[in-house]
Amino acid sequence: MSVDQATLDAVIAALTGGKTPQPHCLARCGERLDPMLVTDPGSGAGWHIGCEPPAVPEPTPPPADLFTTPTTESAGEPAVDPPSTVGELRRVLIDYDASRPRSVQRRLGPSELGTPCQQQMARKLAGAPRRPVNAPTWAPFQGTAVHAEMEQVVAFWNAQLGRERWLAEDDLVVDPGLPGVDGIRGHGDAFDTDHHMVVDWKHVGTTALTKLRTAKRSGRPPAEQVSPDYRVQGHLYGLGHERKGRPVRYVRLVLLARSWQYDDSDEWTEPYDPDIAHRAIDRYYATVQLLLDLDVTANPAFIAAIPAAPSADSCKWCPFHRPGQPTGWDGCAGDTAAHKRRVDRFTDGLIAS
Repeated sequence: MSVDQATLDAVIAALTGGKTPQPHCLARCGERLDPMLVTDPGSGAGWHIGCEPPAVPEPTPPPADLFTTPTTESAGEPAVDPPSTVGELRRVLIDYDASRPRSVQRRLGPSELGTPCQQQMARKLAGAPRRPVNAPTWAPFQGTAVHAEMEQVVAFWNAQLGRERWLAEDDLVVDPGLPGVDGIRGHGDAFDTDHHMVVDWKHVGTTALTKLRTAKRSGRPPAEQVSPDYRVQGHLYGLGHERKGRPVRYVRLVLLARSWQYDDSDEWTEPYDPDIAHRAIDRYYATVQLLLDLDVTANPAFIAAIPAAPSADSCKWCPFHRPGQPTGWDGCAGDTAAHKRRVDRFTDGLIAS
């Protein structure tokens, strides 16, 4: 069906209120628009050939550094990297360790009573000045972290078993003390109730592991396979558990490897001997008495009269070691012969004979 022009005009008039829209240019140039160029019949609008729609501008890209961290270089100054976290943390670790109660306490615990050097024990009891700490005690820091995690491990082990086989971080009174003299207390790392065995975790490097394995292969008795510090500590913990009414049969040191591989770890075990613990306690009280007899409080330099047992191992970690200086209240010269050998090696060939 076709529609004639009159009908179409009538329809348009009805839709537009009787007014026929006049062709016009959207550019408002003022020139009449040819009806052939109308693109919107409802409004009669369109574009002259010379009045094209304005070009839509391309979006302006954001600055290249819009999503980068601003630096002082953008303000016309050279960029400066933030300070080294490793360097800042170093000082914080030193201060953190010095702030810990164990670093400033004068009461001795089981880990300190096995040292062969009585003078080191006396200096700790007397509160003698310690050498300045110029580096983080990184190995002990790691050891503390491992001990904290092992407490969680044995709790998990107990949960797996559905019973309390392991006692972890138990507060032990090894000796109650005497009037005016502190007793000996400590926290046992772990106690295996299945085997009545003290277990002490040690986080160690390859040197300690090699020494233990070499001693085992050579057939040396257990008493000579580990340091006296470690051995005495284990038996003191055994006495602490015994005082709590627990049967104690064995003492074990578990040397957890500081390397990347757990299987590098090893262990040492011997039967529990309360006499080892009692001898260490007697030595502790003898040291306290010696300090009183020498009246070190009034005569600090007299601390040098207390027997010392200098050695390469004990002096290396001693907080009172002052190599090359005379022994007195401010420090201990330690193994003077070893110090002389080190000096001789360093100066060999540097000083004309």
